[in-house]
Amino acid sequence: MSARGTRSRCSAIAETLIDVDAGDDPATAGYVPRSTLRFAGECVDQVPGWIRLARIAQTDPDARVRGLPARLPVWRSTEPTRRGELHGLQTAYEALEARVDGDVRALAAAAGTDPGVVVQLRRVRAEMESAAEYANAISLRDAGPVDRGETRWRLLSALEHAFLLGQLVALPTLIEVANAHDAGGDVEPAARASWLQICPGWPVRDCDGTKLGLVQRVRGDRDTGEFHGLDVTSDIASAIVQVPPAAVALIDAGEVGLSVRGSELPR
Repeated sequence: MSARGTRSRCSAIAETLIDVDAGDDPATAGYVPRSTLRFAGECVDQVPGWIRLARIAQTDPDARVRGLPARLPVWRSTEPTRRGELHGLQTAYEALEARVDGDVRALAAAAGTDPGVVVQLRRVRAEMESAAEYANAISLRDAGPVDRGETRWRLLSALEHAFLLGQLVALPTLIEVANAHDAGGDVEPAARASWLQICPGWPVRDCDGTKLGLVQRVRGDRDTGEFHGLDVTSDIASAIVQVPPAAVALIDAGEVGLSVRGSELPR
């Protein structure tokens, strides 16, 4: 895996977010929303660690290096999503998508490339494109705070998939690790349905498939689009189990799946 490639992708994402914000509102250039600044800053801060891991992987491509594939930082926000933030994320995604799409095509056309690797790369690319298309479908000019929050969520998912795809192209042996994470539920909720679709009464299962109970309350801020978690209970007399957003791995078909065991959740 190219350490320089990882560094340039991370730096490009951070720089794009800052540059787009300045271009959208020149009068406030240098003063970006706190959520954008925090995300861009964490991208840059994590670069040295990612470079170290990438260099280890370069010397031994078959090694299972903890921390790879690398993940982008979590976007943290306590304010309604701004249109300028969406513009920045969209621009960052489009720039990265163009690079990794070309890399996937080149690898697929190269002699000796394992067909199974190409299939896996195309699957990740399809998930990336699906998230981006969903974001575009709901990012209307007159969208309210909830729709803007949902759009940001989907754009971050698309950006995360593009970032992952670049790593898998550079080091295809990471595909097995990425698949293992998926099988264990280690995926972003953004890759699934929206938390806004969850309803009280939906069954909740942990990573072992054990039913923990039913959703009693969905905690979130519809003004900002932020998901705060779930309250789950098995019956009226039982204690409430609090499920944090990071533990929600699957929202689908009237059911919620978790990435952790029930015993790991706070009560």
